[in-house]
Amino acid sequence: MKKSELLRALQAEIRRHSFDTFLTEEPSMANGGPGVVVPGCPACKKRLFTMASFMDHLADDVLPDLINRLRSYEHPLKISNLPEQVTIPS
Repeated sequence: MKKSELLRALQAEIRRHSFDTFLTEEPSMANGGPGVVVPGCPACKKRLFTMASFMDHLADDVLPDLINRLRSYEHPLKISNLPEQVTIPS
């Protein structure tokens, strides 16, 4: 995998996530169902209430998972300065 392909893959994954609203369940309360609209990341269905928490979500949840998935992918580009498994300290 070329560096440009790696960059495009990282950018595509980050762009998939947005700070928006989503329904907790279908249908919404407005349509007689149990679902409520909450702020957060629709791609992950994670509730987030501030832009700062969304940025933390990208840094702490999205990027480590993406790096781990890329590690398991066979490609000639070695990312030598990254640990085998990326973990977020509690």
